[in-house]
This record gives sequence, structure tokens and C-alpha cells, in this order.
Amino acid sequence: MKWIAVVLLVMGLMILWRMMFSGYRGRANRQKALPRPAGATDWKAMTGAVEGIFISTTDAENTLDRIAAHGLGTRSAVQLGFVDGGVGFLRQGARSFVVPAADVVGVGHGPGMVGKWMGRSDGIVVLRWKLGDRVVDTGVKPRRTADGDRFAQQVEELVRSSRSRSTTEGEK
Repeated sequence: MKWIAVVLLVMGLMILWRMMFSGYRGRANRQKALPRPAGATDWKAMTGAVEGIFISTTDAENTLDRIAAHGLGTRSAVQLGFVDGGVGFLRQGARSFVVPAADVVGVGHGPGMVGKWMGRSDGIVVLRWKLGDRVVDTGVKPRRTADGDRFAQQVEELVRSSRSRSTTEGEK
């Protein structure tokens, strides 16, 4: 009699897992109209690399709406740094991508986001950027807090210089 209960429990868990997988795949299919982020041509040229864990990408206005398209919702190990033209996410086991400097809106810290909650106000570095016509947040848990602070300052400098370049070009 015990083995029947075990078999039913395993079957129930498999059905539940399948339903969750189907839901995530459906979300990715609904979001496939979002543009695919660009890839870098030379990852060896990455500077200021910070190692950590890529948490997720979510809609900036609805932090519980995970972006599943193009692997942006997949958790993975990451090296976060600067490549020619923007911020690079060199990921292990998932698609790497680059956020162009012109698309970076800002950077900050947060205690967590969908998929990971640290509880500390500076636990996760959150990069806000434009993906097509949608503003999204991408969270990375740096291995060391000091690296996250340094990276956030460098992104702020990148945003300032990008804005000053676009203002200068607009005046010409």
C-alpha cells in the first residue's frame, strides 16, 4: 500500500513540474516579440569584470513579471563588465548579451527581485535598461559587495558620458 502512495506522489510531482515548465515556455512564447539583445563580438576585451549570479530580468514597472524570452529569465553564473559599446553579460550555460550604452537608463541596488531575495538593501545590483520599447531591470548578485558598488559607479559614469555625448551630438 505504501508503494502506491509513493507512485501517486511521484506522478503528482511530475505533473506539477510539467505544468510549471509549460507555463514558463508559454510566457517565453508570448514575449518573443521583444527584440533579442545584441551579443558581443569580442568577450576578451571585457573590462571591469565582476563575477556573480545572474538572477533575472523583469519588467521595470511590474517587478513580478519575469522576462522569459531569449533566456533573460534564466538564472546562471555571470561575468558582468564593460565591452565595446556597452555593458556585457557573459553567462555560463545561458545566452550572453550586451546592453548598449545608449539603452542603459540607470543602475541601483536592491534587496531582491523575483527569483532571489537577499534581504540586504545592497544585496543585488539592478541594471535598468531599454529592451525595444520596454524598460526592464536585470539583477545580478555579485560575489563581493564591494565589486557591486564599484560596478554601479562605473555604470553611472557610463550613463553620464553617454548622455553628454548624445546632448553634444543633438546640438550640432
